[in-house]
Amino acid sequence: MKNFKYIKVYPNRLGKLKKSLMPLILMDILLLFLLQEVIFLVGSTTINNKVGIKVSVPQYWPTNGWQTSQPEDQGMNFTKLQELHKYIREQNFPLDSVIVVRNGFIVYEDYPNPNKYGEYSLHVQHSVTKSFTSALIGIAIQEGYIGSVDDSVISYFPNRTIANLDAWKQNMTIEHLLNMMAGMEWDETTYPYGDPRNNLRQMVDSDNCVQFMLDRNMTTAPGTVWIYNTGASHLLGAIIRQTTGKTPRGYGIDVLFKPLGITILDWHTDSQGLNYGGSELYLRPRDMAKFGFLYLQNGKWDGQQIVPEIWVNKSRESKVIPWSGCGYGYQWWKDLNMDTFYAHGLYQQNIIVNPENNLVIVFTASDYNYQIPISYLVSEYIISAIGEFTNINNSFPWEITLTLSLLIGIPISVIIIFLVRKRIK
Repeated sequence: MKNFKYIKVYPNRLGKLKKSLMPLILMDILLLFLLQEVIFLVGSTTINNKVGIKVSVPQYWPTNGWQTSQPEDQGMNFTKLQELHKYIREQNFPLDSVIVVRNGFIVYEDYPNPNKYGEYSLHVQHSVTKSFTSALIGIAIQEGYIGSVDDSVISYFPNRTIANLDAWKQNMTIEHLLNMMAGMEWDETTYPYGDPRNNLRQMVDSDNCVQFMLDRNMTTAPGTVWIYNTGASHLLGAIIRQTTGKTPRGYGIDVLFKPLGITILDWHTDSQGLNYGGSELYLRPRDMAKFGFLYLQNGKWDGQQIVPEIWVNKSRESKVIPWSGCGYGYQWWKDLNMDTFYAHGLYQQNIIVNPENNLVIVFTASDYNYQIPISYLVSEYIISAIGEFTNINNSFPWEITLTLSLLIGIPISVIIIFLVRKRIK
């Protein structure tokens, strides 16, 4: 009778236990899915932060030096950059340096001509210099040394006797110089730079470069015709010295180079001791990248607005279209096809800024025969390296999920079973 009673009661208890365990099993299943969702979301957030998202606030400022990163960690295909490395050597391009910065980290750096140039070598900027001179003009306006871009150029040289002075020359403004629409008689493209018929060569060989430029004949009304004019950029440098009392180099060290951590540079001067406003600045490639990064950040650097944001916007606007697919504004070029703006110098010196992809790209070269297809390298090997990439461990981390589920679920199950059995008894 005792055994009968035991058998009769046990199924009842087991039924109650089963009913109690059913919610527990469902809870464990729910816990499993919740855990996997959490892990998936965390993983997705990590991936998205690395890939394809424009970073507005840098993780650090490279004032004291650049940090490097694996390309994949910044959403770039390492294999594609390896192909760039290989292609440069296969084609024997006369490149001296290539630097790719994404999200504020150097992801690719190459010095194909190591016997001549390396990380710490100064490299001539040629007309990349113009973009630095432009920045100094913008800063000088911000600091009140220069009135505005609408000011007459000759008003800044009141003590000079200027030849060929007419209404056109009197109406020539600082903005006309910035946009290469000064209206002066000028030709630096028909003949090589070493040819005495080249107007830039004539300026450099003159006794006074600034006077040479101020005395030029006017051939068109300012603001009507675009003519590339390095002499106009030299006048911008002269205005900096006239207003600040310092050479472009001296003023630049105070307001631009030093804040960016650029401590080593050279900048050649004319016969009057004025740094050439349109050329002859020498920088290290990594410091060129700093300047590009400054413009990528709309002129801000470590909490300080170094170049006015409105000036950066004017610089990357296409105020003029010199030819199809190309824009020009405030001594910066714009590639209308790739949505990049860039500082460009003779023989393929380039600082390329691509805000859409948070990129800064630097090239220095000795490309005397213009054989390097810079746009092709940028589009086919650098910008195309950006995309949605999966991690090596792309499969869902079931091991982690199951482990966490067991570690959490088993103790909870034991506790609940104990409480249920105690209640049944």
